[in-house]
Parts: sequence; C-alpha cells; structure tokens
Amino acid sequence: FATSFQILLQTALNLRTRTKNPTELEGEVFREKEALDEMDGARKKMALRDSSSLRLLLAFLFWNEETMAQMLEILRDYPIKDVTLPRLHNRLCFTGLASFALGKKNGTESYLKLGQNCLSHFEHLTKYGSVNAKPVYLFMLAMKGPGTKTFKKAIDACAEANMPHLEAMARERYASFLREEGLVAFANEYITSSYWLYQDWGVHAKALQLSQQHDFLEHAKRDGGISKIGSTT
Repeated sequence: FATSFQILLQTALNLRTRTKNPTELEGEVFREKEALDEMDGARKKMALRDSSSLRLLLAFLFWNEETMAQMLEILRDYPIKDVTLPRLHNRLCFTGLASFALGKKNGTESYLKLGQNCLSHFEHLTKYGSVNAKPVYLFMLAMKGPGTKTFKKAIDACAEANMPHLEAMARERYASFLREEGLVAFANEYITSSYWLYQDWGVHAKALQLSQQHDFLEHAKRDGGISKIGSTT
C-alpha cells in the first residue's frame, strides 16, 4: 500500500504546487519511472494502473492531449472491475472523459468505443439511483455530444452533488466549446467561474495555469452564486 499512498500524495502535490510538467509523477514523494523499474509481475501491473489513472486525471485537468492519449493506451486493456470502487470509478471517470475528448476531436473510433464502455457503466449506476454517478454520467454525455443543453445539465448536476472539482472541469470544457462557437464573452464567464472553483478545490497549480492563459482573470471578481467550499480566497 505504500506505493499507492506515494502516488496519491505526489498527485496532490502536482495539483497544489507549480511543477515543470504537472502530468508527470516525478517529484519529491514518488518517481514513477524509478519506482516501476524496481517492480515486476502483478505488483508492477497494479502500480502502473494506479499511476496511469491519476496521470490521466492530471492530463484531462491540465489539458495535455498527448499524455491523455498515452495513458489511455496503457489503461484500455484493464478490466472494468476492481475490488476498490473509488479507485475503479476514478479510473473509469477520466478514461471516459478523455476518450470522448480525443475521440470527438480526432474521429478515433477506438476512443469513442472505450468512452462508451465507461459511459454505460455510469449510466447503469445512475439508473439505480447513485447520486455520485449522475454528475459523471452527465459530464461524459456532454463530452460525447457537446452543446449548451448537455453541458448545463452536467454543470448543474455537479453543483447539486457538491462536486466542485467536476463542476470546475465541466465549466472549463463548456467555455472551450463556447469559444469555438465564437461566444467569447460567455466563454470568459465560464472560465472565471471555473477559476474560482479550482481555488475552492485547492488545486492552485491549475488556477495558476488558467490565470496565465487568460489575462482577464487578473481582475476577475467572484460571482456570489459560485460555490465557496473550502475557498482559499
């Protein structure tokens, strides 16, 4: 279990502090390549699954398409089952989101199929009343079929379920969609709200990335309707 905790802690550090490449687990707590080189067999396979799952989360969050593709190639052959449900659902959540993101952009059928498998898993859980599965399911639907209706349903579900991390990501992805549609002013509003939610979540490295990408955030004011859970501002 020591390796699992090291992977989690290094991920948390990548989220909170500035690093050269936040999608790599190469830091003071865990160095992925070095650690995996010392393992073999089932232990290495499980460690690679865990590190790749969290690197996929980081790649989707920091929007690194190259790393998303690399992690999907590693994870695609792992079964949709795990004795630890939180670990399974985190893996399937970001596998689905990243698969639809890349599949829609590149028209890659294998990614879309992988995304659909993950979507079906969360659809099943949602039908049986899982309040945690519904926001993930709706966010995946929005990534599969981007539009104002799908994204707003996802954003509302994330907010209702008190999931600022997913709400922030959904708002940022919706902003990207709006920008592509030429609706820059509306896109900036959603970027601003996602920025404050990232601050609430405590992922200061991501908030910093947004502030560096969007100069208008320097003078941004918080909307009173945005969640203030764990706000650091």
